[in-house]
Amino acid sequence: MKTSTKYGPLISFIGILLLSIVSNRLGSIYILENYTDDYSIHAIFDSVNNVILAGISYFFIRRYKLIDLAGLAKSKKLIYKSLLFFPLYLVLLNVLFADEIASSNLLRDGVILAVLCWSIGISEEYALRGFLQSYLIKNFATTKKQVVYAVIGAAFIFGLLHLFKFDKGLYGELSQVAFATFIGVMFGALLLRTKRLWPLILLHALIDFAAKMDEMGSPFTIGLNKSTDLISAGVITLIVLPCFFFGWSILRKKSYEALVD
Repeated sequence: MKTSTKYGPLISFIGILLLSIVSNRLGSIYILENYTDDYSIHAIFDSVNNVILAGISYFFIRRYKLIDLAGLAKSKKLIYKSLLFFPLYLVLLNVLFADEIASSNLLRDGVILAVLCWSIGISEEYALRGFLQSYLIKNFATTKKQVVYAVIGAAFIFGLLHLFKFDKGLYGELSQVAFATFIGVMFGALLLRTKRLWPLILLHALIDFAAKMDEMGSPFTIGLNKSTDLISAGVITLIVLPCFFFGWSILRKKSYEALVD
């Protein structure tokens, strides 16, 4: 593919990501203002949007022949399984520091939350690791250093996308960018090391489930209702910083000749 034509699919896909975020946001506002603030309705709406984005991402992965790089090849075996245990510390921390659960129907809301988190895991991993990272590596990386840049670049885009909600205040949003970027580097490195995407989807879903447990059953709201102060934002950033170093250590150790030949 010529250099001048490499950017087209990349720009188009990022545009689709932005459109997905904006349309989801506007749809949520419309439902809230005209119908209901019911937790389950909004969770189902978000899940449907996530599944649509996952489908579009998979189309792009197949269209640009990224199945192997995306960790979706059926013949690939899961290797370096022990590396997958490290991200579980985020699940544990979220469970330990969760607020009281407001749900009056834990079974129903738990199932709905599980579906929502699974859809988030599928959509974000297919989009950011499956397509975006893989596309950057295939089309722009010719050295090991450029492979590392591709992983970090895709992770940073993942982080920046979290700015569009802007419901946690300035410090909260910046900590969310750091949170998502650091996790993105870790997940991107794990994809290159394990060569499988499905474990990352599962880990992503588990982390989100643990983080969102205390929201189950709560009325849906939009706006600046969860403003985070500077100290809390700093703590969040420090808690997730080990993810970046863990991912960086994996990236530095691995050889990428097979990817850049």
